[in-house]
Amino acid sequence: MRREYIKNLEITSLGIPVHKSCICHCLKYSFGICNLQHSEICNNCEELFNFFDLVKTHISDDELHEVLDDYLKKLISWMGHHARKFYLNTHVQVNLDELDEDGAVIIVDYKMRILPHSTRETKSQFFGKRGWTLHSSLVYTKDITNNKLNLQVFDHWSDDTCQDAWFTASSLHTVFENINLKPKWVTIISDNGPHYHCTELMLTVSHWKEWYDIIPRRWIFLEAGEAKTLIDSHHAQVIILLSFYYILYLLIIACDFFIFLLIFYSYENFKIINSLRNIIITYYILLLFIYF
Repeated sequence: MRREYIKNLEITSLGIPVHKSCICHCLKYSFGICNLQHSEICNNCEELFNFFDLVKTHISDDELHEVLDDYLKKLISWMGHHARKFYLNTHVQVNLDELDEDGAVIIVDYKMRILPHSTRETKSQFFGKRGWTLHSSLVYTKDITNNKLNLQVFDHWSDDTCQDAWFTASSLHTVFENINLKPKWVTIISDNGPHYHCTELMLTVSHWKEWYDIIPRRWIFLEAGEAKTLIDSHHAQVIILLSFYYILYLLIIACDFFIFLLIFYSYENFKIINSLRNIIITYYILLLFIYF
């Protein structure tokens, strides 16, 4: 259903939404900028709404009717989510297509706080805790000769969990100082978090031409949680590597512990210690399968 719905959405190569006669597939209408008539509704959308009406005709309970209405509203919200996702992802591609030999597109994002003892805690678990901050910058440039995109990745770590405009500005400063073939202009793509969408950072950006001889052409703010870019895949790879090294660290500690026991105890207890060692090593191997 999701794939079929997205296929009926249409955006021009310039990122402009196209009018559709079916109101469910008209992105211009969803943005409130469509003044044309929507004379029909496609069969798939009509069948979807008719299904809920059909179920209601066979149920007399008013409470269940309210539940069905609630499910229908959630389904419409779900469709809206994929429409926004499609629109924002298309704008990312539009900006990449506009690249020339003098420009660069930089996608930036923060990874939520990474804790020293776990790499899989949820957002509700990390508030008020100490950890690290990871800010990643993906720099796209274009090789005009081969008509290919070049990608450079810059990861910046901090030993506190402060995600503000100053850390963002420091990260981008490092990018501009170390990037290969410094561009003449850049387009920045980020979410609309307060560490990007703030006066302090915009004032810093206004001095980029003076400091780095780089013109900030535009800064595009994507709705958080809607658009998925390559930076999400990059963060997933970072988490997998952190999980691997953390588990490897635990295995090394376990092996050192058993070596100490073998030295401390006599050879008569070797069989007991060896059996216990095999049990614990098996437990860590199972952990590896759970993580990966």
